[in-house]
Amino acid sequence: MRNSYLREPLVHFALIGALLFGINAVFTDRDESLDEIVVSRDRIDHLAAVFERRWQRPPSEQELHDLVENFIREEVLYREAMNLGLDRDDTVIRRRLRMKMEFLARDLVDAVDPGEKTLRDFHAANAEQYRRPARMSFRQVYFDRAAHDNPESAVETARALLGEGVPEAELGDSSLLQAHYRDESSERLERVFGGGFAAKLLDLPRGQWSGPVESAYGLHLVFIEARQPRRVAGFDEVRAEVLRDWQRSEKQQVLEAQYENYRTAYRVRIDDFPGRETDGVAMQ
Repeated sequence: MRNSYLREPLVHFALIGALLFGINAVFTDRDESLDEIVVSRDRIDHLAAVFERRWQRPPSEQELHDLVENFIREEVLYREAMNLGLDRDDTVIRRRLRMKMEFLARDLVDAVDPGEKTLRDFHAANAEQYRRPARMSFRQVYFDRAAHDNPESAVETARALLGEGVPEAELGDSSLLQAHYRDESSERLERVFGGGFAAKLLDLPRGQWSGPVESAYGLHLVFIEARQPRRVAGFDEVRAEVLRDWQRSEKQQVLEAQYENYRTAYRVRIDDFPGRETDGVAMQ
């Protein structure tokens, strides 16, 4: 009878609870003045607002009561977990706390208005970061090397026919490539035609058929209609982008300053440091 009693799950839970309470009593020196949990009006309003955002309606009286009780339960268990030191040596908790510390620093930057001059100076100092690729509009006639014994000769024949007024749609070989590209960036053209194709177009004269220009597919006759060289985007054009980049840069600096400031409060000792002959390395 006694053994069967000890095997009851409820008895196990009671013993575990008593053990945890005993550990807490032995290993924590608690200040009773810190045990008060205050659920302020602002906290209640926040709980109600979170509920309303999720369910698209305000909570009922009973639901609000349950929200408050759940918050109290969470706070009690959180404090007891901290008293037991359950946050220590837990990689997930350590990383979450680190993230929260870094979020605090980042929030400081988000609240700062850098001003127009600061952003313009940042734009000027990082001009290369705001370069825009060359853009161009052109027509092309494609020639498949495998379809011709002498593809270069086929290109020259087509060029002569174009000069005589033969429509370009009647020349060249069929392909999935477009016959006309409008205001395309050099970056996209490199992806479509293969590396180096867009760079070759930058050297071609405008307003006449030129080529052959080689791509990953074969040969092309190309008629450049319009072209805009690679350039630095003006500040007004990329202001929002500059602001984001400035904030990112400032956040990184704030995080480093925050860490260095906290770091000075610690003396770090690294035992068995790789590459050192000493048993330990003290770092200040």
